[in-house]
Amino acid sequence: MFKPVYDFFSSVKLAIVLLISLAVTSIVGTVIEQQKDPESYLKEYGEFTYKIFKFLGFTDVYHSWWYIALLVLLATNIVVCSLRRFPHIWKVVAEPKKTLPEGREKNLAVFHSITAPVPAEELVPKVLRALKALKYSVEVQEEGERVHIFADKNVYTRFGVYVVHLGVLIVLIGGLITAIFGYKGYMDLAQGTESNLVMPFTGNRWRELPFSVRCNSFEIETYPSGMPKAYKADLSVIENGVEVKRKVIKVNDPLKYKGIYFYQSSWGKYVAYLVLKDAHGSKVIKAASGQPVKVGDDTLVTPIVVEIKDKTGKPIAIDSGVEVVKGDKSKTFRVLPGRFYPLPFDTSTFVSMRVFFELNTGLQVSKDPGTWIVWLGSTVLIVGLIVAFFVPHKRVWARVEKKGADKARLVIGGTTNKGVESLEGELESVLSSVKTA
Repeated sequence: MFKPVYDFFSSVKLAIVLLISLAVTSIVGTVIEQQKDPESYLKEYGEFTYKIFKFLGFTDVYHSWWYIALLVLLATNIVVCSLRRFPHIWKVVAEPKKTLPEGREKNLAVFHSITAPVPAEELVPKVLRALKALKYSVEVQEEGERVHIFADKNVYTRFGVYVVHLGVLIVLIGGLITAIFGYKGYMDLAQGTESNLVMPFTGNRWRELPFSVRCNSFEIETYPSGMPKAYKADLSVIENGVEVKRKVIKVNDPLKYKGIYFYQSSWGKYVAYLVLKDAHGSKVIKAASGQPVKVGDDTLVTPIVVEIKDKTGKPIAIDSGVEVVKGDKSKTFRVLPGRFYPLPFDTSTFVSMRVFFELNTGLQVSKDPGTWIVWLGSTVLIVGLIVAFFVPHKRVWARVEKKGADKARLVIGGTTNKGVESLEGELESVLSSVKTA
C-alpha cells in the first residue's frame, strides 16, 4: 500500500505534469485579469462566461483551492524525491573509494601515466603539493610498494540540487501563505472620512482592519489640455484614536503599514451624507459611494450612487440607494432625497441620504504576507542553481609505484560531474608541476 503511494509522489513524471499544470494555470491568471469587481467581468465577458470563470476560479486563480492543491502536490513531490535520492548522494559524499587499484584508472573520465626518474618517496610530496595548490583536500594511504593519493574538491556541490529544492519549497510556502492569509480589496474614502472596512475582490464579506485609514484630501492634477497628470491622496493611519503614520500617495507609490499596502487605484465623484435617526436623536455620517459605515455592532450601511446616462454615455441624472447588511442578511433599496426609511433588521432606526458632487479616492488594499518568504526562497534557489550548474565536484586518484631505487611510476586520473575539460587542465597542471620539480 505504502510503496505505490511513495513511488507516485517520487515520480519525475508527476513533477513534470505538475509544473506544466502550474504554468498553464499561471498563463490563465495572466490572460484573465485577476480579482476585478464582478461588473467589470460581466461587461467584458458576459454573464454566462463570467459564471463559468467564477465556478472554475479563473477570476482569482492564485487563491483557488485547486491551485493551492497543485502547490501542495508539487511540494510533496519535491520532498519525497529529495528523500529518495538522498541516501545515494550521501553515500557518494561520505563513503568514497580512496584507493586506485590496478586497472581502475581506465574507468575514470581522465587519466595519465608517467615514469619519473625520482624515488617514490620524493614523488609523493610533489604530487601532494601540486594538488593542494589547486585547492584539493588530500589523503594518503600506503599499500606495500604503492602509495595511494585521494583528492577531493567542492564535494558540497553534490548538495546543490537540494539547495535548489529547498529554494523551490520556500517559494511554494511563501505562495501558500499569501494564498491562504493574503488578500486584495478596495476602499472608497471621501475627503475627511476614515474607515477600517475593506471589501476583498473575492467574496462578499467586508474585512475589518485593526486600524483605520483617513483621507485628509484628494486631488487630481491636470495638464493645460485638461488631461489627468497625477492623482494624489493624503492619507493618515489612525490607531487607537492616534495618527501613527501619514503619507501622500500617488499611483505606484503606496502607503504601507503593518504589512498592508494602500495603492491609489481609482477615484469617484459622489459622496453621500447619511442621516440615521432613532429615539435618542440623529447623526450625520459622510461616506463615499460604495464604502460602508458601521451602525451599531453588527450592521453595515453602504450608500450607492448610480449615474443614469443617455445614449451617448453622457450622465443626465443620478439615482441613490443603500445596502444594509446584518450578519448573513442583506437588503438593498432605493432612497429618495428628503425622505426617511426604516432600516431593515432594525425598524427603530430610520435612514435618509443626500448626494453631493465631491472627489473621493479609491484605494486598492493588498496584504501579501508571503512576499519576504518568496524573496528568501528565490535567493536560496539562485544560490542553489549557481552551485549545481557552475561549481563542479572533482575527485582525483593517484597511485605511485616504486620502480627501483631511483624510479617511480605515477598513475593519476579523476572524475567530475561537469566540465571534464577543466579537470583535464588541472591534471596536466599537476603533471607539469611534477616534471618541473
